[in-house]
Amino acid sequence: MNEQKSTAAAFPEETIDASLVVEYLEQHPHFLEEHPELLSQLNLRHQQAGSVSLVERQQRILREQINALQEEITALMANARRNEMIFKGYSALYVELLNCETLEEALASLKKTFQEQLALPELSLKFFDSPVDLPEQYTFAADTHRKLLSKRFVDQPIYLGRLTQEEQRLLFRDEEVESVALVLLGQNQELGMLAFGSKDPAHFEPAMDYLLITQLQALLSVILPRLMRQEAGV
Repeated sequence: MNEQKSTAAAFPEETIDASLVVEYLEQHPHFLEEHPELLSQLNLRHQQAGSVSLVERQQRILREQINALQEEITALMANARRNEMIFKGYSALYVELLNCETLEEALASLKKTFQEQLALPELSLKFFDSPVDLPEQYTFAADTHRKLLSKRFVDQPIYLGRLTQEEQRLLFRDEEVESVALVLLGQNQELGMLAFGSKDPAHFEPAMDYLLITQLQALLSVILPRLMRQEAGV
């Protein structure tokens, strides 16, 4: 390895040409044996014109496998970084919610996390029956709206997937939402519904793991009733 470095130092990159490489290899006939990793990057043609040697075919397959593995590793690393970002976002949100003293503060914390940090442009929080006077945007206009969305919840109080345009209009101002997460709130899912949406059709899918969403659901089911009672002076 030291010999290789000294050779590179003796011949700066701009002065190296093919003749120098040939001369070096002639003087070091075992160079490729000592550095087999280079073989996966070289194209070695069979001496007979127009034919491809078995060694070359093996090398080509090896390079393709290496490239595929590198792409897979890159994708896994990108996914790991995104999962880390999501986990940190949820963790910070939990702390903020525990320190909220009003509903407005809780709603602001939710919006900051989902819209700014997690890049989910649409968020909606709807209460079914509120003891406090809330703006219309936080309540369902009629019980039919609640019933319309209730069909999305079969065995779980969480729904991941897509909505019809009519369902979207009940929750979001932006009708271009392509996939959503709907979360029923309350100990018996009686309190209300949290919804957040993405413009990516594949962002929320039924087969996804929703552990973090379940934890958020449990936390909000405790915090929101307390905040609502405080606002009502109860």
